[in-house]
Amino acid sequence: MDGGQYVIQAERTLKGGWFKCFAGERRFEEAAELYQQAANQYKLSKHWEEAADCMLQCSYCASKTGDLSAECGYYVDAGNIFKKFSTRQAVEQYELALTTYSATGQFTQAGKLLMTIAELYEGEKIEHAETIGYYRRAAEMFDLDEHGKSNFTKCNLKVAEFAAKSGRPEDLQEAIKIFEAEGEKAMHNNITQYHAKEYFFCAGILHLVVGDSVTVNIAIEKYESLDPRFAGSRDGQLLRSVAEAFESNDVDLFMDKIAEYASVTTLDPWKVAQLLKVKEAMPSSGGDNLESVDLT
Repeated sequence: MDGGQYVIQAERTLKGGWFKCFAGERRFEEAAELYQQAANQYKLSKHWEEAADCMLQCSYCASKTGDLSAECGYYVDAGNIFKKFSTRQAVEQYELALTTYSATGQFTQAGKLLMTIAELYEGEKIEHAETIGYYRRAAEMFDLDEHGKSNFTKCNLKVAEFAAKSGRPEDLQEAIKIFEAEGEKAMHNNITQYHAKEYFFCAGILHLVVGDSVTVNIAIEKYESLDPRFAGSRDGQLLRSVAEAFESNDVDLFMDKIAEYASVTTLDPWKVAQLLKVKEAMPSSGGDNLESVDLT
């Protein structure tokens, strides 16, 4: 049978005729099974809207039987289909599932779903506030679960990344605190300690974006004391060099040190964007720009 035929059968099952009074929950369970099969057929033919509608019917049937777990699962399934053509409708379904996850203490599931929503908005590159909001909510959920600490760090770093992009002073300070906290936390774990220099490097760049050279130098000394390897690392050396160039308003030195670093190690787009903000804030910052430096 095709999807439409399964839907007809499901609708007949829900109507139930004279047997309706005696069928009880079973007719809703049978109808949900038929709608599920209809959705699968619609997926095969890439009729996404029809497939999503069938999953909504499944969630309705589950609500009538009081099966909260099944209802929640159908919301997620519906959202997974909706995200193929409508982020807004997908998020609506995910939020319905999140209500149940949060109420029943399923923090890891809630965190993963919130991370899915954040990644959806991030992919669209148009919903900055929504992206950071969902990553922040995801981090909060993972923080409540003992087994979600790695995902907590991942989401927390995403919050820092997007907070820095906003350029607002309060967001920059939040991003700095996150990078520094993650750097210190990494130092207490033999597996993650090698990531500490990356987090301290990012925090240091943001101190430069804020524009306080005194604070930058204090921060660098702090990072070097927390991570003895930081001072001798390429990241640590670059941070100290650009901080010195920033303090002396030496744009040429600033550019030379970045170009020297980039000739060996790729600077990712986020760091390039932040360093460009620093350069543009320096007096007499005309001439070459960071785009002219080969960063790959």
